[in-house]
Amino acid sequence: MLRALTKAHDWLTHWSFVLASVLLGLIFVEYCLEVLLRYVLNAPTSWGGEFISYAQCASVFLVMPLLTKNGGHVAITMIVERLPPRASGVLAWILYFVSFVICTLGAWITLDESVRQYIDDVQLMKVHPLPQWWISIFLGYGFGMSALHFLRHLDFKTFQAKYAATATIG
Repeated sequence: MLRALTKAHDWLTHWSFVLASVLLGLIFVEYCLEVLLRYVLNAPTSWGGEFISYAQCASVFLVMPLLTKNGGHVAITMIVERLPPRASGVLAWILYFVSFVICTLGAWITLDESVRQYIDDVQLMKVHPLPQWWISIFLGYGFGMSALHFLRHLDFKTFQAKYAATATIG
């Protein structure tokens, strides 16, 4: 059962990355289209800037789980790398646990806010009004999926094997 859940989590992480990539491609296309329409045809779109800003927000939080899974998130590893292997493993585990807790809190807060925005029908008041939860839901998704990846990194066997191997080599 756990293996099926982790495979589903990895599958969802992969397709989130694909969707984020598609959004970045659409941002590029829209930006080029906007330049052409504005400066060549003198007919800019009314929705281009809004689409670009919303797509940027969504793409960042859609790619966040993959970065967490692969360790591509921001990390200052100087202290962890200079500690003895056992202490390094313990500190790394603690950092993953703290990251899990923070991402879980971030997911809870942003998903709670997205529900509130949905219930209260909060709109983004731009040229083209849009329900705000359509954008903020991506924050909760990114934090929640990343929290699950941090939780999966907390596997004691992986830490023990990694840092025990380091201790025998060093």
